Amino acid sequence: MVDSLKTCINCGKPMADRVEEEERTGTGTSRSTGECDTYRIWFCVNPDCVMFNTDLYREQIADRKG
Repeated sequence: MVDSLKTCINCGKPMADRVEEEERTGTGTSRSTGECDTYRIWFCVNPDCVMFNTDLYREQIADRKG
């Protein structure tokens, strides 16, 4: 699978990405489900852009049970 190049919506320059995991929790006072969603977060790395270091795209890349 080839990832398409993402560009900033403001300056049009290529963006960088990082991977984040978000733990899913139950409702109310229940404990963690032990499951995580993994996302790729795309952000602008152009210091001259008003969107610099702003998270612009978030795509889910995995669903993991721990």
